[in-house]
Amino acid sequence: MPSEEELIPRIQSLLSALSGVPTSELSPDMHFLELGFDSLFLTQLTQEIRSQFNVEVKLRQLIEEHNSISTLARHLAPHMPASSTPQNDTPPQQEALSPPGESSPLAGNRQEIESVIARQLELMKAQLEALKMASEPQGHSTAQVETQPPNLSAPSPKTEEPAEPTSGSSRPRNTDDRPLRIDQLDQLDRPRRVQLEELIAQYVERTRRSRDHVQKHRAHHADPRTASLFHRAWKEMVYPIVVEHSEGARLRDLDGNIYIDLLNGFGPNFLGHGHPRVLDALRQQLDRGIEVGPQTPLAGETAELVCELTGLDRASFVCTGSEAVQAAIRCARTFTGRQKIVVFSGSYHGNFDEVIVRGNVDFAHPLTFPAAPGIPKRAVQDIIVLPYGEDESLEIIKNLGSELAAVLVEPVQSRRPELQPREFLHSLRRITEESETLLIFDEVVTGFRSHPAGAQGHFNVSADLATYGKVAGANMPMGIVAGRRDVMDTFDGGMWQYGDDSMPEAGVTFFAGTFVRHPLAIAAAHAMLVFLKEQGPELQEGLNQRTAEFVERVNAVFKEHDAPVELTHFASVMYLRDLDESELGGLLWYFLRLEGVYLQQGFPSYLTLAHGDAEIDLMVEAFRRSVAKMVECGFYPTPLPRLRSITASAPEIPEAPPVEGARLGKDPSGQPAWYIPDPDRPNHYLRVS
Repeated sequence: MPSEEELIPRIQSLLSALSGVPTSELSPDMHFLELGFDSLFLTQLTQEIRSQFNVEVKLRQLIEEHNSISTLARHLAPHMPASSTPQNDTPPQQEALSPPGESSPLAGNRQEIESVIARQLELMKAQLEALKMASEPQGHSTAQVETQPPNLSAPSPKTEEPAEPTSGSSRPRNTDDRPLRIDQLDQLDRPRRVQLEELIAQYVERTRRSRDHVQKHRAHHADPRTASLFHRAWKEMVYPIVVEHSEGARLRDLDGNIYIDLLNGFGPNFLGHGHPRVLDALRQQLDRGIEVGPQTPLAGETAELVCELTGLDRASFVCTGSEAVQAAIRCARTFTGRQKIVVFSGSYHGNFDEVIVRGNVDFAHPLTFPAAPGIPKRAVQDIIVLPYGEDESLEIIKNLGSELAAVLVEPVQSRRPELQPREFLHSLRRITEESETLLIFDEVVTGFRSHPAGAQGHFNVSADLATYGKVAGANMPMGIVAGRRDVMDTFDGGMWQYGDDSMPEAGVTFFAGTFVRHPLAIAAAHAMLVFLKEQGPELQEGLNQRTAEFVERVNAVFKEHDAPVELTHFASVMYLRDLDESELGGLLWYFLRLEGVYLQQGFPSYLTLAHGDAEIDLMVEAFRRSVAKMVECGFYPTPLPRLRSITASAPEIPEAPPVEGARLGKDPSGQPAWYIPDPDRPNHYLRVS
């Protein structure tokens, strides 16, 4: 039988072929989750193990028992003959790949971060010991400061000098007692375990009917939402809130709890729940009928409204944003006669095979892989994944030139709304025009929310095709493809008239569906677009400003508590980002729901027109109480002491220490300063002036 040592490189090669991560970065002893491999990837791995090693391994085993390359090799070895060699279809250049960039979803850089933090903590401890032994100098005036000066940079014979802190970075945190992964409650120390048990009990008691509802129907209802963000340590809280009523900015669940809705249906809710204009339009259509098949009378007028607001020439309707993107890609390939499509890492374009991808983000040899099991590799062979907003990506697109049918871009990514690369988009427009490559804006999220003309209007960039959904459908299932007249003609052959010899002349592709142009969806979209037209761009501008003010207030709460979390935004799209390396940071979302704010971890949040001053104030206070509770329970890492100086300005710093035992640090304004220990007050220092 092959030994464990013989199997390790085989497994590394297999993982590299699946993920694009070079084998040199795949540490045999790191947990798969710490390498960045999520449950979707591990499910793919189980399939490849079965195919190439003829051994059955369950997903649960890869998470619990055989959860690293070395432990998996140990498990596989007894089941394999010595001649068994996996048939790896790794591309020839795979081993020569450069390390993935940080935007790669599988770039496992956690080990490096831990190592840096550990080195810095060791250095700080060593320097503090040196400071304690230093005596108070004579002949120099001093200013008293409270607690430890950060970033002391005296050289140490056994450690490296720490790098200068990044501008805007938060103060260092004591992370040496922070579990990066938690599988069971008993892996926590007793105080935090007790606090977590209390949170679970309170949450379950408050939302018991939602929990019972999910459990009752789990056997028959295969709903991914019911297992989203599953975690064994707090599995008793893993279930969606079941809502029985909504109105304006509020939801009411089965237990009668009231929430202010920040998730807002993952984006389609712009006016608020149950807006009178939309409800009236739906009631009127219900009275007329909901026939599927014949043309609904409002379809043509709704298409005109789409074109009027966006500035595009023609529009076509489908049922979802995913369908709209799929139709746009098919249209682009038909129009150009080319096959390759560029997408960008960090973007989301729907749920069909070609766009559920990940790339190795290697500029020399970009490789694309399916990002979920069940997607064949051949389905993504014409998709190229590049980093978003980087000049190197523009150069690759320029070099590919006539090979590309389209560049598909989410102009502001819903999970990175702070990234708004205006100049990149303008350069992208210029390059694609030069090569006659179609530029597709995926505006399913940004369309009609950020500006009447969406991100195209905001950035002043005109795309050849654009996809819409969410806001346009006013909470009804809706997808829209709109674009340049000659490109859109591939759906129906183009313009022709009755009474002459005209006919459809453009080459066409096929795209249809039973429920496209559904009367209820069209009625809701028509009411929504008429309302947006009446209100003008001031409507979005006002909501965008309200969102910016809300985000500023919430981030002030995070700063006040030194919490490792941030709220970023574009227009009225927000993303709450956990910056804590420990899994415990995810408990913030449960505290927020207990405080009456409904949102989900990992998903963008949205403000609506129904969120008034009262709702804003209540949400800010809910964030304040939730973050305070996270700190109180020990679910956030403990910050190292903050330096506060009573001296207004920093003196000039000599090249050498002014006195024996002085160490160089930085004052609160970031200016360099020399410090010595205060002999009368532990953990206090005197700045040598």
